[in-house]
Amino acid sequence: MRTGPIALAYPENPEAIAALARSVSELTHAAADCVDACVLWSVAIDHTLHNAPGSATPWDWAEPLLDAVEYLPTAQRQQRWVHLIEEATTADPRDFTNNGWVVHAFQAALAAICSTPVPDGPCHGMHVQLVLEKIVRAGGDTDTVAAIAGALLGARWGVTALPFQWRRKLHGHRVYNEEVRHCADLERLARGVYMSGDPTNPWPDRETWLPYYEQTFGDRPYRLEISGIEFGNVGALAGAVADGADTVVSLCRMGTDEVPLGVEHHVLGFIDSNEADNPNLPLLLKELVEGLDQYLLEDRKVFVHCVAAANRTPTSAAAWLVHLQELQAKEALVAAGKQLRTWQYGPKAFQAAAVMALEEYELGEGGPS
Repeated sequence: MRTGPIALAYPENPEAIAALARSVSELTHAAADCVDACVLWSVAIDHTLHNAPGSATPWDWAEPLLDAVEYLPTAQRQQRWVHLIEEATTADPRDFTNNGWVVHAFQAALAAICSTPVPDGPCHGMHVQLVLEKIVRAGGDTDTVAAIAGALLGARWGVTALPFQWRRKLHGHRVYNEEVRHCADLERLARGVYMSGDPTNPWPDRETWLPYYEQTFGDRPYRLEISGIEFGNVGALAGAVADGADTVVSLCRMGTDEVPLGVEHHVLGFIDSNEADNPNLPLLLKELVEGLDQYLLEDRKVFVHCVAAANRTPTSAAAWLVHLQELQAKEALVAAGKQLRTWQYGPKAFQAAAVMALEEYELGEGGPS
């Protein structure tokens, strides 16, 4: 059932996805139930990825699965899976106790997704965390069920919905003396599969973006400490690391060799464009500032940066000030821009709105007690 990446290989081509999912399943699990489940889930991931609406709009999780039954080979198997899907949409994951079996694993994943309400307010993407926690509490073969659910949840909410602390802990296993892969590596692999090696787009496998950034935006380094955390631009990255930064949080695309080994590095999907490209921005800022809290508790030296520290970095710095309750959102946005010398640019309107949404969240029921 861990065939989720197949959906990335053929964007909006369900026939090809179904054929590949079938072939991959048959390598190790050739039973009809296993093959059918892989086909349905993989096709549904692709449909969700390309058709799900904005975060605030409800989504029918079962519809893509029901539509995908047409890619099963017989009417009998199609009818059976329609019944299984419809049964799961109104159930609880604990109802499917034999969740090591593919059918119950499929149903438990769908039941957990459908029975977990999407949170109100600006942090709809927390649905990912709530669903996965529900699966773990349901017991049984939790890693399988969570892997199944996570693939479909990711198609709806994106990687920016993952809790920052989960991203820090996620890792693979060492194979043949290769480096252990982490969350950023998985993101890079996923983007590479989706782009299918497009030669016109060297990211995400490019080793470094620094020469391009320096040529395009200049190489004037700038960094500033704000309440225990250093914020700045990409030009200051080398200096920050040389001065002892052991953790780097990048808010822009970065290459594979931008920081030395031993420096913890995260690249967050904060896109400097518009609100539509950043559906989870309040949640991303929430996870970022809570992660910065944890770094300070661990006595780590952190550098947060984007390219020019013109929009994304001051937005993050403002969110940090709001989180610490040092300033209200509007004051924090002005202060961060002035301190980072980017007041002539500053956060864009949608970025400022995300900081204010974070303030509202933290002051409300969802905030810290």
